[in-house]
Amino acid sequence: MSLTISNSGGKGGLTFVKTGVRGSFALIPTPTTTTSSLYIISNGYTSSFSLTVGAAVTKDMASGVPVATTIAKFAYPGTNKPPTGSSQNWSDWGGDIFDGWGYFYLYNPTTDAYYNPVLSPVNSADGVITTQTASAFGRTFTIKHGYPVTGIFKYDISVNDDNPFIFGAFGDMGSDSGTVNTNLSSSYSLGGNSYTLYYNRNSDAGVTERLYTYVIPYETSKNQSTMSYTKVSSGSGIHGGLQEVLSIYTKSVNKGVTVYFAKTNDVRNWVVNDLKLSTL
Repeated sequence: MSLTISNSGGKGGLTFVKTGVRGSFALIPTPTTTTSSLYIISNGYTSSFSLTVGAAVTKDMASGVPVATTIAKFAYPGTNKPPTGSSQNWSDWGGDIFDGWGYFYLYNPTTDAYYNPVLSPVNSADGVITTQTASAFGRTFTIKHGYPVTGIFKYDISVNDDNPFIFGAFGDMGSDSGTVNTNLSSSYSLGGNSYTLYYNRNSDAGVTERLYTYVIPYETSKNQSTMSYTKVSSGSGIHGGLQEVLSIYTKSVNKGVTVYFAKTNDVRNWVVNDLKLSTL
């Protein structure tokens, strides 16, 4: 026989356990799960829940693509530029969102080294999320990727250690010389705690050809008062626009980060709905 008395948050308390001696009980603390031991991760939803999702995408990710974009010196996290060899990018996405953008990379701050993960398969149907592992820097990363719903691509990266890493992407935008780039934020709550969703909108001057990028580190402390990514919009690109090249990379994160890319529409409500507080 036992009786548990929890604290007001239901996250631990005291358990009275009958000892076997008549009329005698022992007082045993029950485990407590604190906010600091919880992380913000994806629920893994593949339904719209009648929330706004992205516009229809032409799924055109290509592999084995040499990096053709000239990236400015201050537009990447390391001492050197990301690798210029074989990588992956989106050609256009339909509607001239890109002129070759992606070249996704992981960066290891400890060794000042880059790695280009290769996703496989690519261009899968909506609702199909693939999980794969990648070995880099003597570490093992788990990557979940795909289109959970129309017009949203999820790139979820976690690692099996406590060391930092950075995830980034860059390339040439379809918005060309008319690029307008804006950092945005929105407040939300999980488990009674307040957090900030940091995201970026890139569009042409007519506010079309829009790409939204949402960056959510696993660590709760990195979703509060400090922007979760670095954005650099610069460079001439293939059409000569002064702000045509867009580089986005996360701040240094531990454990993992989830990044959502959305076409045309601001899908922040769908993104927040897909988040939860959980242990790893």
